Amino acid sequence: MNKQAHYSADHPVSIALTGMAIALRTGRDLLEALAEWAEAAGVRPYSDYFDDAARLAGMPYCRALDLYVDRETKRRADRLGYHQAHLALCSA
Repeated sequence: MNKQAHYSADHPVSIALTGMAIALRTGRDLLEALAEWAEAAGVRPYSDYFDDAARLAGMPYCRALDLYVDRETKRRADRLGYHQAHLALCSA
């Protein structure tokens, strides 16, 4: 993704930044805030486009777990593969 001078409201960068700001201001869950703002911007929550915004906000979608998780958990799950990905949720 290249830097731009302006991002439309439905761009993943705008959704990520606004979602993070909402979560910080209100104390709400980051994923909830991202989903709320994405929907308000016309982006279907949990779509591929939403996944880009979640990744930028630090909560990438992990296909092996079918969850949005922190980056380190995603790395562990990806390393373990589908058959053992659930072990990534255990403390290291």
